[in-house]
Amino acid sequence: MKSKKEKTMQQSSSNKWETIEIDHKIFSRNKIDRMHWALKSKLKNEYRILIGNQMRVNKIKKTNNKCKITIECHLKRLYDYDNVWGGLKQFIDALCNEGFMWDDSSNWLVVDTVKQIKSKEEKIIVKRLEI
Repeated sequence: MKSKKEKTMQQSSSNKWETIEIDHKIFSRNKIDRMHWALKSKLKNEYRILIGNQMRVNKIKKTNNKCKITIECHLKRLYDYDNVWGGLKQFIDALCNEGFMWDDSSNWLVVDTVKQIKSKEEKIIVKRLEI
């Protein structure tokens, strides 16, 4: 039996994927681990500004619903699995701070896929579906 909150969340969520495209690179976890804490903070703020801008341009509203996301990382050189996930930490935190998703805990977020694509242009494409 679903609670009142779950029913409201289900009714208010749409079945439409919302997409933002960020012209920035995801750094590997190895690179981020060697960064000074101030540089990590600066990187997260850069992500926040770019995400907020894309949300305004694409008319994507902040959410407080559970979300399913897919992430495509377009990179010049592909990373191993751990380096991708470690490198996405700052980016996912910025997504939460800007309201693209409510929280990055498993109660609020389902990561559908994280895909790497070898490309000359480095960018990040994130798709969100409220569930």
